[in-house]
Amino acid sequence: MVKFKSISSKILISYLGVVIFTFMITALAFYPILVGMLEKRAEIGLQKQAWEIAYTIGSGSALAQEHNLPLTILLLGRSVESDYLWIDYDDTIALSSRPDLYPLGQSLAMLPALRQDSDFNRNKANIYKTENFLAAEVPAGGGGTVLTFVSMGTLQAMYRETLVTILASLAAALLVALIIAYFLIRYLVKPLRTLEDYARAVGNRQFDTRLEVKSNDELAKLAMAFNQMSERLKSYDEGRQRFFQNASHEMKTPLMSINGYAEGIRDGVFTGPALNNALDIIHKESLRLRNTVENMIDITILDQPHNKYFLPNDLSYIIEQAIETVGGYALERKIEVSVQFEANTWVAGDWDQLHSLFVNLLSNGIRHARTCVLVKASSINNGTQVLLSVQDDGAGFTPEDFQHAFDYFYTGAKGGSGLGLTIVKKIVEEHAGTISISNADDGGAIVEIIMPATSPPESVEAH
Repeated sequence: MVKFKSISSKILISYLGVVIFTFMITALAFYPILVGMLEKRAEIGLQKQAWEIAYTIGSGSALAQEHNLPLTILLLGRSVESDYLWIDYDDTIALSSRPDLYPLGQSLAMLPALRQDSDFNRNKANIYKTENFLAAEVPAGGGGTVLTFVSMGTLQAMYRETLVTILASLAAALLVALIIAYFLIRYLVKPLRTLEDYARAVGNRQFDTRLEVKSNDELAKLAMAFNQMSERLKSYDEGRQRFFQNASHEMKTPLMSINGYAEGIRDGVFTGPALNNALDIIHKESLRLRNTVENMIDITILDQPHNKYFLPNDLSYIIEQAIETVGGYALERKIEVSVQFEANTWVAGDWDQLHSLFVNLLSNGIRHARTCVLVKASSINNGTQVLLSVQDDGAGFTPEDFQHAFDYFYTGAKGGSGLGLTIVKKIVEEHAGTISISNADDGGAIVEIIMPATSPPESVEAH
């Protein structure tokens, strides 16, 4: 049973419908052309036959040799039977190939009409077309004429035979085309079935499955794209697994600490200064746990498809707000945060994300700095981009940091949750920017970000 829902059957049926429709249009358009061409050929053949008979009659051998007069004309390589009349100067039939219909001695005007008198000119060739006959009349010797004619029924039969032959040829061509189309469709659908099996395998997380690429056509490019998709899905899946493993580990540690001290307090193990110390540890571990959860939420939001509603933002204001947010942490570690930025440095983006970006950068810088953190912002490339940098005077990045700094939950020396730079990179990429890390010549880590610049709102410019 044919599955009409399959692509191959739809293509085959559509192809068949187009070809049949084309044949119908061709037949309808070709038939009048065929009729006109055959009639034109018949006119030429009848004139030629009439001139040949006129020449024979003019040589004086017509009556003696009438059996040698031509009785056919040539149409499309086929001999078609025709008839002739020799008409004398007073329109009396002197010789006839059809004496039963046009007897000798009879006036042409009294017999079935062949001639159209309105078009008759005795001194030149004439063509007549009536309902029953197509005729040609040419002048002959002695003031007479020769009239040759063929039945329209004979021509119409030839029209139909020729059309049937053409349609039969088209039908044969259609059959051959359908056979070729069938095998061609099988050839084209086979890779699609392979893609279907491949998609099922990938859906079952069999990411090591690969499609073979044996050509350089569009299907090969599609197979390459599927292979690349599988590699990315595999990397994404492995990253997710590592993420949840690391996340569970990062959350398990403070939870165990909180649980242990809480049980000690409940059981009266900690008293006096030890109790206060236990409460401080519970407080710090809960903050650490909260920060980890908040960072995980931020990463989850950034990973999800979402609409971008970016507005112009003044970087100086965002940096000031971020410094206020981390001010207590900087005060606790006795780190000075200084800022150097150009006025009217604006970027288009999401305020919350940009604020989170600087909070994470400043937190990392304060954590690793010895005495100070410097934040810079300036325009580059003729004002089309903004260069941001956060530099501390700590130990700088290690070789291992350069390889894994942006990985999930990677923590170097004095590391925090291991998600800060990961979040920063995702926010920068979300805003069509780039991020890089390096070490200063005199020591300390540098994080540089380049983002597209934008113009401030008209109200700010007017002010």
